Amino acid sequence: MTTEPPDFVVLQRLAGSSDAGRIDRQAQKLADPIERLQFLRQATAAADCAQDRPRWRPIVAFLVLAAAVSLRSDANVHRPPALRPAASSLRAGRFDVPDVWIVEETKDYETYSNGLRIETKLAVANQPRSYPLLTRTSTSAPGLFRSQPAGIVFHTTESQQAPFEAGEKHHLQRIGKELLLFVRGKRAYHFVIDRFGTVHRIVVESDSANHAGNSVWADSRWLYLDLNSSFLGVAFEASMQTDRPPLTQAQIHAARVLTEMLRSKYNLAAENCVTHAQVSVNPDNMHIGWHADWGKDFPFREIGLPENYEQPLPSLYLFGFEYDPVYRAATGPAIWTALALAEEQMRRAADEHLMPVGDYRAMLRKRYRDLAAALKQRNADDAN
Repeated sequence: MTTEPPDFVVLQRLAGSSDAGRIDRQAQKLADPIERLQFLRQATAAADCAQDRPRWRPIVAFLVLAAAVSLRSDANVHRPPALRPAASSLRAGRFDVPDVWIVEETKDYETYSNGLRIETKLAVANQPRSYPLLTRTSTSAPGLFRSQPAGIVFHTTESQQAPFEAGEKHHLQRIGKELLLFVRGKRAYHFVIDRFGTVHRIVVESDSANHAGNSVWADSRWLYLDLNSSFLGVAFEASMQTDRPPLTQAQIHAARVLTEMLRSKYNLAAENCVTHAQVSVNPDNMHIGWHADWGKDFPFREIGLPENYEQPLPSLYLFGFEYDPVYRAATGPAIWTALALAEEQMRRAADEHLMPVGDYRAMLRKRYRDLAAALKQRNADDAN
């Protein structure tokens, strides 16, 4: 005789049908807590429309509550406050998450249904990924942590470059190999795309990589601090300090199929695929752009993403960071527009709070420092 879990017994009693069991079984297959809650809301909403009966109203509330309670035993989560669907579910039409699946996996490489091949011989472990789920209004470190990546940060390696010509192929290969070994030792990125368009896994996707440093991003639901853990790092073997185009066509193609695969695998929102220049900050002087790689000319459209340079920078309007002439010189007109939008957004918020802009900015900066300190203390406590 089998014994049903207590939560399921209550669920079945509320439902009065086999629908509850079907929904519960499907939900338990989803390891990620956010995706599980998103599925439960969608499933119960669909059932509500199909049945149009009052008995579904308590079930909707119960299913979501049961999912939140079940997070206590989820390996990805430490404490279970209620959640809403992740912002990645709010996708615009032609930037929907692609459908890409693995075709072959060996000890040396992986291939995927969209033509992507990843070389895995150099893959190494680092610290397991764990990052806080912060709302855009959070003022203290939360109890809920997540282990699935939320986005991608694109980088350039700013390494030695040789002319991309047939006569330089041995030189190009040597430089590329030395670069891969260097970034592997530093655990610097999750992926490197070399100049021939070969994708190399460096740090395994389940772990954090040392790619973003002090950094800030936000989507329509969540706020992210220090993106080493929350975002995947994808670096191009390239330099912005050259008169030549920084990328080869092979690199652009590789970036497109890699981005498709990562978005498919982790349900990443297009708005969370951004460049290092958009997220990097310097807490010492409260300026953005400690690193400014891909401050301009990133081929968002060519790799299947919206023009994400147009997004106002959350570091400015949520935390009161500023920019200086050095950052402006290292970036392009698209980001300049985003800077103006972010400043205007902050001014409107100051007006709504009936505060001078300077005072409001100071309040935002205090919020950043308080959050950063709380997270630093939380990490120290976990390490002990």
